[in-house]
Amino acid sequence: MIKRICLFVAGLFIMAFGVAFSIVSTLGTTPISSIAYSLVLITDINIGITTFIFNAALILLQFLILRSGFHKKRLLQLINCIVFSYFNALALAVTSQIPFDGSVMMMAVFLIISILLIAFGIFVYMPANIAPLPGEGCVEAIAIVTGWRFSTVKILFDASMVLTAIIMCWLWYASPFGAVNIGTIISAFMVGFTLRQINNLYARITGKPVNMVNK
Repeated sequence: MIKRICLFVAGLFIMAFGVAFSIVSTLGTTPISSIAYSLVLITDINIGITTFIFNAALILLQFLILRSGFHKKRLLQLINCIVFSYFNALALAVTSQIPFDGSVMMMAVFLIISILLIAFGIFVYMPANIAPLPGEGCVEAIAIVTGWRFSTVKILFDASMVLTAIIMCWLWYASPFGAVNIGTIISAFMVGFTLRQINNLYARITGKPVNMVNK
């Protein structure tokens, strides 16, 4: 249990730095944050409140997907949101101190680092099987019901979040790309793909892939 908790916390910490690098890159928010940020732009409500509302909705969605298969421990995801929010603030404070000249090259480097860290963070914390963040919890729930690979569902889920954010901003904000940018689109497809490559590499080295779905 101690090992699992350490992996879980470490994974969230790594993911937080991935999110921070995406913000500093100025190429757009991460896909899973795009809807919450769209709500900020549309309603001018604090992002902490919109993030909580969005994550609570994702937990409800998991219940609707899994029904009798929804375990009570999934409610721990509410606690995860608090911990992850703290790590995000810390990671952003640290990452903001890294020299950034705003060049296209630096933007691209920060985006690549963001994708790698987010994918690796998911790879570390999901198998701990404690409680996923609501976004990954939804991906996991869909993977359980459909039998599809976690990484495949992750790609489709992130893409749907980005599309939803674009539609929201198009309908109720001045610009359809208020919450997303090219980096968001790239992350939507590349995080799941990168996660798959990390797991495949781990399988080649150890002879055993990590199970990303905990039923």
